Amino acid sequence: MLVLAVPAGAALLLAPNGWAINRLNVAVWIAVTKPLGLMGTTTPEQFAAVMNVLVFVPVLAALAVLRPTWWWAALAAAGSVGVELYQMSLGTREPDLGDVLANTLGAVLGVGLGLLARRAARRADARRGHARRADDPRPDAPGLARATTPGDGEPRMAGRSDGGGRDVGA
Repeated sequence: MLVLAVPAGAALLLAPNGWAINRLNVAVWIAVTKPLGLMGTTTPEQFAAVMNVLVFVPVLAALAVLRPTWWWAALAAAGSVGVELYQMSLGTREPDLGDVLANTLGAVLGVGLGLLARRAARRADARRGHARRADDPRPDAPGLARATTPGDGEPRMAGRSDGGGRDVGA
């Protein structure tokens, strides 16, 4: 589903017809809020703002799980600015700073959730007794092969070069 969501989202963001996008937003607003009894409590504009947040959450969460870094949020914010500038250049769509802020909030939430999920998975692995991360500096960390490099007496992890001494495991 996520594989289909990315191209669909890109098509919506880059579509030249802003009026068609607005009509689609209203149709989705009706489809979501009417069955839940929320039509009178939210407007299509409020719904669009919430959707601008939510559209970034799953994609950025997945990216943060795969490659944990807060830079994903900065990249998404820059991409959102780029999309708004593109829309402005079309002349048929109005750029909106609110969209950039909502997209950026969604990106930050997504990255944060992805990093929390990754941390929770690592903690669960540690509780089950799996080996510690290879870059854990504690000498008593289970599952690590330790060796001493000649010359400096500093313990190094086997199979890992961290820029100091020689790589014992190579």
